Amino acid sequence: MANAANLMLAAILAMGALHFAMMVWLYVSRLWAMKQAGITTSTATYATMRKLPNWALNPAANYNNLTEAPPLFYAVVIVIVLLGQADPLFVALAWLYVILRLAHSLWQSLINIISARMVLFGASWLVLAVMILRAALNLLASAYP
Repeated sequence: MANAANLMLAAILAMGALHFAMMVWLYVSRLWAMKQAGITTSTATYATMRKLPNWALNPAANYNNLTEAPPLFYAVVIVIVLLGQADPLFVALAWLYVILRLAHSLWQSLINIISARMVLFGASWLVLAVMILRAALNLLASAYP
């Protein structure tokens, strides 16, 4: 099971890499849009930043989204590993979560049609909920054999 645990922990690292990539994307797109709009970092205000085009705002909005549910994912994965519950199904669920969050990030940053984004967001939460429920049931089963 050590390999399953490592694969689950690798999913956390993949989410961290996604978060880092979105931070770079938000800085590059925001600075580029600010340059085009004649806004400098010393003159930027919340009001002027809100006027930037969506292609510059969407990556920042997604970066913020990555600070919401993914930290719970990190905690759940760590708990599963620490409890010794890591198995192929948990590995598959963890990586499915990462894939859905990657798809959500790309969709929100590039296309941002809300209805499709909601499906990706909801699906990632469903996967996370299954992980939480399964881990809790496993824990209860081991406490009351």
